[in-house]
Amino acid sequence: MIGYLDTRSFLDDPVPFSEALLQGIAPGGGLFVPERLPTLTLTEIEALAGLPYRERAADVFRRFEFDMPYERIEAITRQAYGENFDHPEVAPVRAVGTNRFALELWHGPTLAFKDMALQCMPLFFSEALEMTRSRGHREADFLVLVATSGDTGVAALTGFANRLHIKIAVCYPAGGVSPIQQRQMITQPGDNLNVFAVKGDFDACQSTVKAVFAHESFAAELLAEYGLELSSANSINWGRLVPQIVYYISAYADLVARGVRALGDPIDVCVPTGNFGNILAAHYAKRMGTPIARLLCAANANNVLADFLESGVYEIAGRRLVKTASPSMDILISSNLERLLYETAHDGLLVQQWMDDLRLRGRFRLETDMFARLREDLIGDWVDNETCLQTIGRVHRDLGYLIDPHTAVAWETADRHSGDLPMLVVSPAHWSKFPADVLRGLSGLPADQPLEGDDFELLEKVEQLAPGNPAPPVVREMLSRPVRFKEQVAGDRESLEDALRNWLSRGD
Repeated sequence: MIGYLDTRSFLDDPVPFSEALLQGIAPGGGLFVPERLPTLTLTEIEALAGLPYRERAADVFRRFEFDMPYERIEAITRQAYGENFDHPEVAPVRAVGTNRFALELWHGPTLAFKDMALQCMPLFFSEALEMTRSRGHREADFLVLVATSGDTGVAALTGFANRLHIKIAVCYPAGGVSPIQQRQMITQPGDNLNVFAVKGDFDACQSTVKAVFAHESFAAELLAEYGLELSSANSINWGRLVPQIVYYISAYADLVARGVRALGDPIDVCVPTGNFGNILAAHYAKRMGTPIARLLCAANANNVLADFLESGVYEIAGRRLVKTASPSMDILISSNLERLLYETAHDGLLVQQWMDDLRLRGRFRLETDMFARLREDLIGDWVDNETCLQTIGRVHRDLGYLIDPHTAVAWETADRHSGDLPMLVVSPAHWSKFPADVLRGLSGLPADQPLEGDDFELLEKVEQLAPGNPAPPVVREMLSRPVRFKEQVAGDRESLEDALRNWLSRGD
């Protein structure tokens, strides 16, 4: 069985998958990582093309040696990747232009790539919880606490809604998500959930949530007063990352099956990047045997990752978060980078030092040899707001393909760095989640141009400019739902803990 250690060498012994999943964050504040990665041969990857997506996922999960019966894994993937996705291939690869392919990850119920993990992870979470309860190892229920820059929140709410023995609270930066993203969250049905707007940007929101996780006396209070343990559904939880590895392996198998590549010939992959989870999944897929040559890390104006991949210095001191047309990437502290640092250094104490330097000084620097190893296959670049919107218009005009702002950041980056290899561009969200900026892009308007009309009207205007690209019915249905959650809290640990206490005490 593959066990899980932590990135800061706090654990003496590895824990099984179920425990890493339920805990979310490792003791000591680090992140769980597998002792070793399984591998697939080229023949095994090729064979996946003959399977439906749910069976591809089950096959990859089997190789991670989860501590649960394989028939339960198969049942979970059947439920996770079924009629809740509007495309039979679940994560289809679409040819767009010459030697360019879009990996569409927005066919799930909330129209974003987070569904690829969060339709699956809550089922594994419930399975792991029932396993430990039935064995007498755990009596408490769970409070899943989530910080979101937009898409994770609604995907987590949808995945965990009405699950037995689980409550979920989502925190988003007030004014820091798109109106559609906010509306998805604050109208979400379910009897076991709550949503809080946190004053400040996403980094403040995420730091506040992490501070709650690190507050041992609050954890003790939750257990004593409410019978709850804390866990996370952010990509800091290993249970979020494993399902994301699948679609990179799956995409390569599809390209081989179509004859785009001969088996074993590599491709390049370009990923719009904020918290570093999605591109890290591509990195793991490569390490497991998927023939990927270059990984392009595409950032927006919050380009701390692009700068880091150029210089080896990760620095947030003196930087201010910039609000962009791609709000899910408006992040300066990329949590999952810690896993890549551990994979590169294999030294938890050194990772701890880097994380301490970042927390105390706002920066850390990699040694020259370490930096050279880390960026062997990684390229970083960034795209400003105006260029992002122009790319939306250009891609639709030239290729007849309508993309959202996050995809546009990756598309422009891919254009700058295209070579001889096929380029797989990750498309993480449907355009209808960002109608205002898509409309600006199609109309050639500047990023700060005010627009008239409500969300319904903006959707209709985009549909008129880009016929054949209707907004999915779920968007208009969501816009007609009543608002349920209006609470705003200050961006500090004490305020969020008070808000959680008040909610849990009400029992709603």
